[in-house]
Amino acid sequence: MTLGSTMSTPRSLPQAPPALGVLSIHLDGARCKVGCEFCYLGDRVAAEGGALPSGGLDLRQIEEILARLDYREVAVAVSEPAGPALPALAAIARATAARGKPLAITTTAAVLAAEPGVVSGAQRVNLSVDPRKGTVAARRIGLAARAVKASATPSPEIVLIVSLSAPSFAERLLGGDLRALVELPDIDKVALNALKPPPTWCDRAFWLRACARLAPLLERHLDRRLFLDCYVAARILQLGGCPARPDISPGGEFRSCVYQPSPDFRFRDPEELSHRLAGFVAPSVCPFPIP
Repeated sequence: MTLGSTMSTPRSLPQAPPALGVLSIHLDGARCKVGCEFCYLGDRVAAEGGALPSGGLDLRQIEEILARLDYREVAVAVSEPAGPALPALAAIARATAARGKPLAITTTAAVLAAEPGVVSGAQRVNLSVDPRKGTVAARRIGLAARAVKASATPSPEIVLIVSLSAPSFAERLLGGDLRALVELPDIDKVALNALKPPPTWCDRAFWLRACARLAPLLERHLDRRLFLDCYVAARILQLGGCPARPDISPGGEFRSCVYQPSPDFRFRDPEELSHRLAGFVAPSVCPFPIP
């Protein structure tokens, strides 16, 4: 039909949201060299028991998987050292660009300083912030974010993933450090993240007290510049359902929630994965109890 035609155009039906939402890819099968004792990767077990598989997804498989599956965005976590991950990251960037899908890279300021190219091709850069992963000083994080913004055109969105990894750090955040991070000019968003599984001190009572202390900040920035972790929002505050963060990782493992220790299943190739995920729906129950 040409411009000016008098023929009516049928109204297009609403498109169903992508089944997988944000698809996570972990290129590591276990903890990185930082070795945080609370790392959910450290709790991962193989689908049929025993040791984690040592093999990884090859580049051809990664690109074919991302060409087949129905997702909104791909998020890749990159640990130290980042160098070995660069070929896989390039393959993921090619595949997402070919589909017109955004790519998010989650890493740390230390990784960025050592390997700036790790975020090449990303539309979003998530910087993990907790004392075990390097600086938590707002000024230094702001400088790292500014450098990332200046290194690419168009500049990527910068999101801070701030993890409540210890009571002392939580107190610093509630006492003013979180506000300083949210108000950094080169930061687009801050996500306040709970450990999974949650430690005993980070229970429902803690989060209710924390929200009361953060009330002015939440009133101004909640769901605009400041976002709450899915576990906290859905399970504790009951602000929404589980958004699901499905995950594929080395050895051909699929998890319907990136944080769960055991995979739902192993797959041999992209065709099998695509077949088994036909009709996928997010888990109805979060795998983590509320302490």
